[in-house]
Amino acid sequence: MACSELVMRLKRKDQSALEELIRKYNAYVAAITYTILQGHLPEIDIQGVINQVFFRLWEHAENLHMEKDEEIKPYIGAIARNAALNEKKKIISSMPLEEEILGEFTDSFSQVELRKLLLDALKELSTENQVLLLKFYFQGKTIRQISEEEQQPISTIKTKLRRSREKLRFILEKGGYTYEA
Repeated sequence: MACSELVMRLKRKDQSALEELIRKYNAYVAAITYTILQGHLPEIDIQGVINQVFFRLWEHAENLHMEKDEEIKPYIGAIARNAALNEKKKIISSMPLEEEILGEFTDSFSQVELRKLLLDALKELSTENQVLLLKFYFQGKTIRQISEEEQQPISTIKTKLRRSREKLRFILEKGGYTYEA
């Protein structure tokens, strides 16, 4: 079934459309959520975040504006990433300042160094490329949202994001930082 048809059914509050989306994308949402929250929450709570993702999709179905054959997967992925990050922020902000946490100072230091390295590399990109990367990766905006804000076609935004990532990777590697997936 085409994604656009599933979205239309979801907008009409057809429960079978939601069930189909859950069957199709549950593993994908779980992978994103577990990656972000593993070690921070018990498994049962992570499952609750996964359920939240599909509940949000159901509640905000009327806001979906899918083109003819556009995939809904990136949209669901963005919801999952944002839900997991929000949950992680809640956990971290409520953490008590205990000796075990202070013992992780070296990890915090490496995060600060990594953040500085990334910011320095971003500064070498054009302002337009910086804005696109920040909107997509740090503000969690979808390509469609960025396209509308920048008043550029979706395909142009995708191309610019890909090229920006390549430039950023080159700058980081030139600076001595290598990322191994």
